[in-house]
Amino acid sequence: MIVLGIDPGTTRIGWALLRSSKANIKPIDYGCWETSKKTQGQRLAKIAKDLNGVIKKNKPSILAIEKVFFFKNAKTVMSISEAIGVILLIAEKNHLPCIELTPLEIKRNLIGYGRADKKDVQKTVQYFFSLEVMPKPDDIADALAVALAGINKIKDGYPQKNG
Repeated sequence: MIVLGIDPGTTRIGWALLRSSKANIKPIDYGCWETSKKTQGQRLAKIAKDLNGVIKKNKPSILAIEKVFFFKNAKTVMSISEAIGVILLIAEKNHLPCIELTPLEIKRNLIGYGRADKKDVQKTVQYFFSLEVMPKPDDIADALAVALAGINKIKDGYPQKNG
């Protein structure tokens, strides 16, 4: 199974592809899409194009995305929500099921404590994948965490089976 993890943002979107087998979980590829210095429409079009390319090339089984639920700045949350909408639309167009995870769920899943520090999550990702250095920018490590939490959620029985 291949899981595509997405850490949405306004000008940077982290993404990570993980291959999960019975024996292990390994990164296939990861990166960060930069959309700065563009209009919101141009940013959303770039996100759609980049995401569609990764999906077509790697054929993931599922997309795991961090769900934004709170921000102090209404303008920021609107921009990120628009990006998430484009991501979910592209996933749907590619018949790619999605798992939305809150930051609390991701932290609880990886560390066992939902209020863990962001640095603790990044250290866990670095340790789990035996990375010599933390991927930069942080959005990449966050996307690896989202994908890993998505795999763990699937292993725990998501989506729920009927009957």
